[in-house]
Amino acid sequence: MRPNIIAPIIVIVLTLVAARTAAAHAFLRRYDLPLPLWHYLAGAGLVVLFTFILLAIFRGDRAGRLLKGLDLSRTPVGRLLASPSMRQALSVLSVSLFVFLMAAGLFGAQDDPFANILPAFIWVGWWVGFAFLCALVGNPWPALNPWAAVARPIERALRRGLPQPAPTWFGTWPATLLYMGFAWAELAWPGNSVPASLATAILLYSAITWAGMARYGTDRWLRCGETFSIVFGLFGLFAPLARQGDGRMVLRPYGTGLIAREKISGSMVVFVVVLLASVSFDGFLHTPPWRKFFGTAFEASYDLGLITLMGNAGTQTLIVTAGLIAAPLVFLAVFIAICALTAALGAGSHAKRPHAFDVARLYTLTLVPIAIAYHLAHYLSLLLIEGQRLFALVSDPFGVGWNLFGTAGIEPDIAVVDARFLWLFSVVVIVAGHVIAVWLAHQTALRTCDDRKKALVSQIPMTVLMVAYTMLSLWILAQPIVEA
Repeated sequence: MRPNIIAPIIVIVLTLVAARTAAAHAFLRRYDLPLPLWHYLAGAGLVVLFTFILLAIFRGDRAGRLLKGLDLSRTPVGRLLASPSMRQALSVLSVSLFVFLMAAGLFGAQDDPFANILPAFIWVGWWVGFAFLCALVGNPWPALNPWAAVARPIERALRRGLPQPAPTWFGTWPATLLYMGFAWAELAWPGNSVPASLATAILLYSAITWAGMARYGTDRWLRCGETFSIVFGLFGLFAPLARQGDGRMVLRPYGTGLIAREKISGSMVVFVVVLLASVSFDGFLHTPPWRKFFGTAFEASYDLGLITLMGNAGTQTLIVTAGLIAAPLVFLAVFIAICALTAALGAGSHAKRPHAFDVARLYTLTLVPIAIAYHLAHYLSLLLIEGQRLFALVSDPFGVGWNLFGTAGIEPDIAVVDARFLWLFSVVVIVAGHVIAVWLAHQTALRTCDDRKKALVSQIPMTVLMVAYTMLSLWILAQPIVEA
């Protein structure tokens, strides 16, 4: 039996003995595990470790066959998805939806965020639901991106020469900074559920995006500055359905699009680490250790005079903002240290030891399945429970008492999913994400090192990181849900 078949079976066996109840993000109350938590942490870590051992014993370097995928270009589905008319229709739909949502945010009900469609659509339907679609099916964002849909026709009509080329040092730094702003809005900004404030923030991002496209060209800004094109693009590399550079649609196994063919930029390394750290930090905000730290920091703010200067709400925002900035720095430091150990143990076929950051540029994409897994585990309850509000809001998007489709009276049913299912789902998804990450790291090592033995030895630090992060992720998800 091949190792890529054995590992999922082990995951299923371990999780089917799992808890009846667990910590669930949407329930805001404690659920006790019937087994000690360390049983789950140890079991999950052993699955990831056993995956590495299997890959070391058996030859797992046959990914070349998987990279090609199944060509769908001659099938009806493939032709439909690749057709220019479909892309144009989706672009018109996205721009229309964008205008509609901005109108709802600016002119709809403001006193109750649950009465306006904009907050629920952005934070639940789009950031959670659409991200799930990009990771599990395929990335339709290139066809749905409203900023590109507006910019491209104007660019074609008005361009009299090539736009000014972006500086080479740009990389994805603009997108990284804008993503940090988005993460701050999601986790720390008090006004993120006020429809008019949220719409204003989106329009500000739109102005920055269109200005970047006007100066450097639409396609160039999509690669360096449009945050969500990069986020959803990374998620789409994991997905089975993909559009190739020549326009063909292919169907491939999950994760194969992330096998590194060449080094990514240093700025992309930072972007991926920030993406992973921000999602993990979101989960950490609901744990008792954060509540304890928050209480200590809040008390210390009295001595520093911050309460008097900024008020309670401002001080709370400042503490969360500090944590949000610190999390990626810690993650990046740990990852670079692991890459330094990988380089020391023989990563690459160079006579001279490669630099740690060069190794990071090869292995960073192996972290994407972990980010996706945590995104799925952390936000599933939010999507299934709070996402039900969208059924009511489509009938009354402005919160003015309409009932256009007869669904305005629908209220979220929290019984649609129980904590036992959420815990089982979290264990399976987290472990599966790390198993895929270990396999990707294995493939990367084999493709960049001529000596198989050195390639295997060099993976030990990365495997230790995967095992540790598997256990940390499950520990975060299993903590009792608290409000800071």
